[in-house]
Order: sequence, then structure tokens, then C-alpha cells
Amino acid sequence: MNIILWGFATALSGYFAYSILRQWLTKRKPSHLAWFIGFFFYFFSALGSTVSYFIGWEPSMYRIWYVAAASLVAFLGAGQLYFTVKPKVAHAFLILIAIITVAMFVKVFNSPLNPGQLALHGEEIGGTALPRDARLYSPMLTIPGSFALIIGSFYTFFRRHSKAGLWIGIGSLIIAMGGTLTRFGLTDILPLANSVGITLIFYGYSLAAKPAALPVNTQQAG
Repeated sequence: MNIILWGFATALSGYFAYSILRQWLTKRKPSHLAWFIGFFFYFFSALGSTVSYFIGWEPSMYRIWYVAAASLVAFLGAGQLYFTVKPKVAHAFLILIAIITVAMFVKVFNSPLNPGQLALHGEEIGGTALPRDARLYSPMLTIPGSFALIIGSFYTFFRRHSKAGLWIGIGSLIIAMGGTLTRFGLTDILPLANSVGITLIFYGYSLAAKPAALPVNTQQAG
């Protein structure tokens, strides 16, 4: 069942990433770039999880998968900040997480892997194939990214009555709960929670990205 859900998540997030990429290529806004990176990293992490059910984990793919899975929420959080705070604050956050992601990538690609964990089929192994010092980068991205995404989205909902913020916040909580339940051994819930959560986040993003409707001038209309 998990392989079907991960395959569905791969196709879904791939479409979302492509849609946002088209917007970024047209408008060149940093907010679109942040959202695109987040959704593309989600696409790659879902793809890696799908492939692992067939052949286990190829070392290079596992390393890239781990970095993408650990940093995707940070980029989604950066994208949300562009809806929440001043652009210069969001710019600084985006640059910071980009630097940490690059540093994490270098560390992960220079760390030994546990071949026994990589050989597992049909299991969610997370970062267990990496040594502890390589995994220390993950909370530097997931914690501030989750705060920016969840708190930022609900802030826009309550303060600005934004439906976009509501859906992004709900989707983010579903993904967070899926990750939490996985740590308690309920690994089968992860692909379902991620698929539902990422869909709601994209829906919220789509609402927020829509241009505001211009007021109708009744005199001219008449």
C-alpha cells in the first residue's frame, strides 16, 4: 500500500513543482523560487521513497534524498514568510537556509553510510543510515522551517482572515503529525499524511498566489 501512496505523492508533488516553476519563470519572484524548491525537494523525496521499495537505497540517491527530505520544510517555510513578514526578512531567511542546506549536502556526501540499513526494502529508514553528526543539520532546517510554515500560515489566517493561511496551516500540521507518528513506529501513516498535507499546502499556496481582484467602478461600469 505504501508504494502506491508514495507513487501518488511523487506524481502529485511533481505536478505542483512544475506549476510553481512556470510561475517563477514568468514572474521571477523569490517567493515563487522558495516554494518551487520546497515542492521539488518533496517530489524528489517521494520519488526516492518509491524507488526504495523496489531496489532498496542506492547510496548517492539516499544522500540526496536525505538532504531534500530534511530541508524541504525550510524552503516551504521561507515561501510562507513572503506572505507573512517584510520581504527583507524573508530574503534573509531564504539565504540562511540555503547556506545550511549546502553545508548539510557537503557533510552528508562525505559521511559513511550503514550498508545494512540501505539494503532494507519496504521500510521507512529515515536518517538511520547516516552517523549522528551528519544528522545534526536536520533540526537546523526542520525546526525553524516548521515554525515559519505553521505559525506563519495560521498568523495570516487569524490576523488577515486569509483562507490560504488556513489551508497551508492545516496541511503543515498533517505532515508534522505524520512525521511524529512515524517516530512511534506507525510508519504506514507517513505517505498518506504527506500526500494529504502537501495537497492542502499547494491549495493554500494557489489561493495566496492569485492576484487580488480589482474593485469595480460602478460609474464606469454603468
